[in-house]
Amino acid sequence: MTLSIDEAIKGKRIIVVDDNKDMVYLYRKILKDQGYQVGSAENGLDGIQLILKELPDLVLLDLSMPKMDGYQVCKRLKNIEETKTIPVIMVTCRGNTRDKIYGLELGADDYIKKPVNNEVLLARVKSLLKMKEMHERLTEARKLETLAQVAVSVNHEINNPLCSISANAEMLKTSIAGADERLIHKVDIILKEVDRIKQVVSKLTNATRVISTEYISGVKMLDLDESTHDKKHGG
Repeated sequence: MTLSIDEAIKGKRIIVVDDNKDMVYLYRKILKDQGYQVGSAENGLDGIQLILKELPDLVLLDLSMPKMDGYQVCKRLKNIEETKTIPVIMVTCRGNTRDKIYGLELGADDYIKKPVNNEVLLARVKSLLKMKEMHERLTEARKLETLAQVAVSVNHEINNPLCSISANAEMLKTSIAGADERLIHKVDIILKEVDRIKQVVSKLTNATRVISTEYISGVKMLDLDESTHDKKHGG
């Protein structure tokens, strides 16, 4: 059963990047009280490393930090394939419009001014997490639609010749009954491989999601076993 959007975002992972330990403690408490998982980093460089390692569902990013400021972190994250779709909320004491526009132009998804209002923060976090969840579901639905079209085509184009191969192999096996066992074994191999192809087509037809796996370096392929495995939604 598919979870509702509100249920799906419970327990999501949020990374806080801020050099102010008191603020990190406050964010942790606010977010954990709402059931979110929270990790943190004290500067931009460590933040990027942690985000790349954990691939969280949202980043809460302070603007003024040593080593690498929030603008630089945001720009880097939005230029990395694995992190470019992770929502980023910038938090800063700067209130002028120019700073806000610059952050949004770099790819920030929202902007909160200090001092942070707890209710506003939670509302913004929830809103972005819900948008991310809906986007992921829409993307998955589009992938499944394309996969379904491919499956129908494959089913039609492959099953018909497979049935012909199977029928002729069975006839051949009957006609050589009592002949050299090696010949019969070769026919059995053909029938076995036909069954394997049929199983692949069946998995493709029954896929309920789209899961890829790395085939060779930099090249991915559809993982049929994972794509047909029942997915249990969790929080």
